[in-house]
Amino acid sequence: MTIPVSSELSARRGRPLEQARTLPGHWYADPAHHALEMDRVFARQWIGVAGTDAVEKPGSYLAATVAGGVPIVVVRGEDGDLRAFLNVCRHRGAPVAEGCGTARALSCPYHAWVFRLDGTLARATGVGEPVGFDADDYGLTRVGVTTFARTVMVNLDPAAAPFAPGPLVDGLGPYRLDDLELGRTDRYEAAFNWKVLVENYSENYHTPFVHSQLIGSGYEYPMATAGDVVFAWDRPLVPRDASEEALASSSPGSPGWDGVAGDLSPESFNNGSYLTVFPNTMVSVFAGFAATFRLTPTGPTTTTVERDYLWHPSVDQQRRDADYAATKEVVLQDLAICEAVQRTYDGGLSADGVLSTEYERGVHHVHQLLFAALSGVDEA
Repeated sequence: MTIPVSSELSARRGRPLEQARTLPGHWYADPAHHALEMDRVFARQWIGVAGTDAVEKPGSYLAATVAGGVPIVVVRGEDGDLRAFLNVCRHRGAPVAEGCGTARALSCPYHAWVFRLDGTLARATGVGEPVGFDADDYGLTRVGVTTFARTVMVNLDPAAAPFAPGPLVDGLGPYRLDDLELGRTDRYEAAFNWKVLVENYSENYHTPFVHSQLIGSGYEYPMATAGDVVFAWDRPLVPRDASEEALASSSPGSPGWDGVAGDLSPESFNNGSYLTVFPNTMVSVFAGFAATFRLTPTGPTTTTVERDYLWHPSVDQQRRDADYAATKEVVLQDLAICEAVQRTYDGGLSADGVLSTEYERGVHHVHQLLFAALSGVDEA
């Protein structure tokens, strides 16, 4: 018999790291629990849905599906403002956009109702004279939208507070993501629950074993947690330049942190910072290079993973190729181990494990944010 979620939450929520345990296995595979997370987490939190480059120009739009099946459309208006709406015609419910592109208006393919890019209804040809019909009342339904770290963030909850993930995101400032240019995007259809990869990204415990090709000796990997964020970074024990000195002697948001991105590391995928924004957005940043993750749950045991790669215009093609190769190798290793872990949960098993007090502070923070969301309570 499955234990009620309320009982599982009360047994885990608020426990300190030293007393924490891993999540129940069925939370990664059970359709009913997945539906609960889509309602209480993905339909009420700020979630990443696309890279900002997809809707950079006036008139550009992007259709997406979020929170387990809710269709949305994100639009950059001719006035330059970014807006998001439910991708649902206010007549009979057909989508008003598919895929991505540019348009001067959004037109429903079913009965040709036309909506302006600000969401207002421009034309309802053939509607006649329904009692009480007023075109001003039949605009597209607004969805909360903002941008963060080259990512479009949306929130389906009409009562949602503005996007405010916490002070740790200030640690991204020196990397100047807005100065980078999109180089490529990868997309993977992965066989694991979304939480498996979020947990994986929020700890460095696995790195020496899963990513043995990476430089490990000579570095520490501190981690900070606050708000909706887990922030980790590479800390050189023997700094080689000014950037490494900043990484070694400061922390995200402190004055000394301003110098972390001044010097390109001789090695790809080194001297980086790694940010998780609960529930589905992650960013890896280095001097002159960044890579973003967006996770879209497609079922209890499947997830679409999108990865954008961005470089500063001054970075040459040879270094870009090296950065991409090193990063993709890490990504593929992570996807493989996450799919292996998922097979445990698909088999109806739980690890019933503890969390490492040395390396899994980020996993613990993610779990506490999940517990708060499932309980309907804000977690500081």
